Amino acid sequence: MADTADLVVLGAFYGQGSKGGMMSIFLMGCYDPSSQKWCTVTKCAGGHDDATLARLQKELDMVKISKDPSKIPSWLKINKIYYPDFIVPDPKKAAVWEITGAEFSKSEAHTADGISIRFPRCTRIRDDKDWKSATNLPQLKELYQLSKERAAFTLVAGDEGSSTTGGSSGENEGTSGPAVSHKAPRASPKRPSASAKKAGEKLSGSDGRGGTKLAAKPSPVKVGEKRKAPDETPCQAKVLLDIFTGVRLYLPPSTPDFSRLRRYFVAFDGNLVQEFDMASATHVLGSRDKNPEAQQVSPEWIWACIRKRRLVAPC
Repeated sequence: MADTADLVVLGAFYGQGSKGGMMSIFLMGCYDPSSQKWCTVTKCAGGHDDATLARLQKELDMVKISKDPSKIPSWLKINKIYYPDFIVPDPKKAAVWEITGAEFSKSEAHTADGISIRFPRCTRIRDDKDWKSATNLPQLKELYQLSKERAAFTLVAGDEGSSTTGGSSGENEGTSGPAVSHKAPRASPKRPSASAKKAGEKLSGSDGRGGTKLAAKPSPVKVGEKRKAPDETPCQAKVLLDIFTGVRLYLPPSTPDFSRLRRYFVAFDGNLVQEFDMASATHVLGSRDKNPEAQQVSPEWIWACIRKRRLVAPC
């Protein structure tokens, strides 16, 4: 599951090769309300085709500073290695892009509390957003934390799936989490040994003189069957289904068992929204006063969806 943030275009760099002489690498950042400065998050060079890049050369309002330290504006908190060739004159009027990467990472070279995005690319130009609705530093920290919790949850779920040999008590309860570790059947490794045994009996019966020697030939069959074992890995990798894809949920921090609910919801590809962004929520746990069009759900709904491995009617 990829990580995404809506970041502001703060500057740009000249490209190389066929893109030399034009802005093709962009400095993306976010606003820090506490310091009232803008922080750098990542350099993004992917996601735009040639036609879009050509259009951006005219559309983006940039000032050429050629990495001159004396021309770095006071509103920008940046390390020397990321001084750009171009800078935006006013970040509050700059474009907002949806940046998606493999995961959030830590990079002390960037000034957004060391948070960066690995393998970033622009997946959407957010004409519907401005600097106020873009991801700011506190929100970026929250996204980073959720990403790490989701990664840790995936590892834990994978370990549980590989170690489970049978049914366990309580896994059918709503708050015990999904009983998904049974998806990888454990009895399958026994089948190759049975077929190998039959193969051995046939081979040994064909030649009495070399019976003992021929009986050992099921070994290659076992080896061949064992090579299918990695096929079980994708099954285990599917332990975490994309159950909540497209669901934008407002989950009040005061909700009982908030941390556990948040962890499971995000792990199954749900998208949590903050209170200030409740208007964009598709589902709300609690009062719908700020978003009457959202569906009202309960903690039991989250557990029911996970148990049935699909979205169910709100409850």
